Amino acid sequence: MIKVSFLLYLLCAGLLFTTGSCGNRKSQDENEVKTDTDSEVSTGRNRPNILLIVVDDLGYSDLSPFGGEIRTPNVQRLADNGLIVQHCYTTPLCAPSRAMFMSGMDNHISGVGAMPPFQAASQYMQPGYEGYLNDRVMTLPEVLRENGYHTYMSGKWHLGHEEGRRPFEEGFERSFSFLGGGVSHFNNMFPLGPEEVIHTVYYEDSVQVEKLPDDFYSSDYYADKMIQYITEQKDEAPFFGYLAFTAPHDPLHVPDDWMDKYKGAYDKGYDAIRQVRMDNMKKLGLIPKDLPMNQGSGDFKKWNQLSAQEKKLQARRMELYAAMLEIMDLNIGRVLDALQKAGKLENTLVLLIGDNGANPKDPSFYKTNMKPFNNSLENLGKPNSFVSLEGGWAEVTATPYSYFKTTTGEGGVRVPFIISGPGVTRSGIDPTNQILGTDIMPTLLEITGIKRPDTYKNNKLAEMTGKSFAGMMDDGNSEVRDGKTGFGIESLENKAYIKGDWKIRLIMPPFGDGNTWQLFNLQDDPREQRDLAEQNQDKLNELLGDWSTYTQAVGYIRYNGGRAYEVLGPKNFFKSELDSANRELLEKAKMNMVRGGE
Repeated sequence: MIKVSFLLYLLCAGLLFTTGSCGNRKSQDENEVKTDTDSEVSTGRNRPNILLIVVDDLGYSDLSPFGGEIRTPNVQRLADNGLIVQHCYTTPLCAPSRAMFMSGMDNHISGVGAMPPFQAASQYMQPGYEGYLNDRVMTLPEVLRENGYHTYMSGKWHLGHEEGRRPFEEGFERSFSFLGGGVSHFNNMFPLGPEEVIHTVYYEDSVQVEKLPDDFYSSDYYADKMIQYITEQKDEAPFFGYLAFTAPHDPLHVPDDWMDKYKGAYDKGYDAIRQVRMDNMKKLGLIPKDLPMNQGSGDFKKWNQLSAQEKKLQARRMELYAAMLEIMDLNIGRVLDALQKAGKLENTLVLLIGDNGANPKDPSFYKTNMKPFNNSLENLGKPNSFVSLEGGWAEVTATPYSYFKTTTGEGGVRVPFIISGPGVTRSGIDPTNQILGTDIMPTLLEITGIKRPDTYKNNKLAEMTGKSFAGMMDDGNSEVRDGKTGFGIESLENKAYIKGDWKIRLIMPPFGDGNTWQLFNLQDDPREQRDLAEQNQDKLNELLGDWSTYTQAVGYIRYNGGRAYEVLGPKNFFKSELDSANRELLEKAKMNMVRGGE
């Protein structure tokens, strides 16, 4: 339940965003910061607090501001008093997307060209493929901390477990961090699979956490820690908070008192929920009123093809998933309420973003030994269970778009994005601008009047590839990217290039053939149902040329020589260095280095 103080804040915030009259906020012209030479900027005065909230494996239409039936009132209130970005893109996997957020640059430059431990033999420890944020990066918290911000993190890192690459070594003053990609949401800390063990580790600041509290539940505890760090701050300096939930990433887990919160809500199956979401999205103006339903890829059974028992199991998966998101939403409310009590909320810019689409994989993807788990219908969601959302529901969560996490279909790379707080004078939906995850850091630096240096710790830094969208926050005519400015996305050889209304994509098996580039006009066909490659060869070739230019610019290395983890073995792979032993093994794999292009 939201406390009265937070409701009062929201009333005030609504007035602020529409009239600029709440509190002592200056006029837009007076409060605008352009350079770091301004006296107010150099002393840190009037800089906003920043809270960046990242949701893990979130479907585009899950949250209520994006048409979802799941109860997310706190996210809804952020959206009601802020700006919804209709076209926001990331990579199709967690770590590369988070590398974008923390570096402001393409993931192939910053060190997560491939998500570890999935680097190919051709990519292993090559520039841009180190598996952690490399020395060409100065992280967002490092830049902000160097310029007077307190920096706090709570949640999932997934950007390096190696010494020197952990959150407390990458700019965070206080942190409670999970280093890996996924883990039990309870205190039993079981890894997703054998390859995840090495980074299935928690740290508080520089100390490894050997035992979690008995009542640990990820979303609750991450919020607890963020609240602790913010409220323990003694001075009036601004803060940057990075609240990185692991919900609703598998395993699907909820506390006992949440087990039946959505009981029966999904018994009618996939198409019934698709229709509800489609209707909601049309009312919200997120999709055209005449857009037909997306029936899905055909790779999974239809609801009417499932047995009665299969329907019960599938409905239960979605019940748990929905409950995880509502719990997360309540914890976002707790953090916002704590900020209000501390007198900090009015000057806090809140950004909420998903890192990629929902997860279609079952636990076999992680090579998990399932014998210890009890996945009976009655036990699903409990600490000793391990199930995922799987493909049928993952497609539904992407409504009306195609595919999901791991792919470069719109359902894999288009994510919810909400901006709310000081400086966001627009409301409703931005229907035109295309935003990329790389754009967050340059935007925040522009807003705060901070310039990132060209060198850091004696290393020359790569240029940020992101574009600031600060102008979009108060100007409906602001154009972040014009129709001639595109961007590339690639992860595990799933590829896309988007320029204006046009998109090419290539999807690897099992959801694509791994060879064929498809062409879509997203304005006319946002569901990606009509491949125009054959009938518009000129446009296909134009975008393929753009793709080649992009790969050369960022240092893309083609997957070749087999998977490095399998070539080297776990012991050698996790050395994270090209010593003589690793070089010899990689040579035996006959890797063929190819930089850029196809």
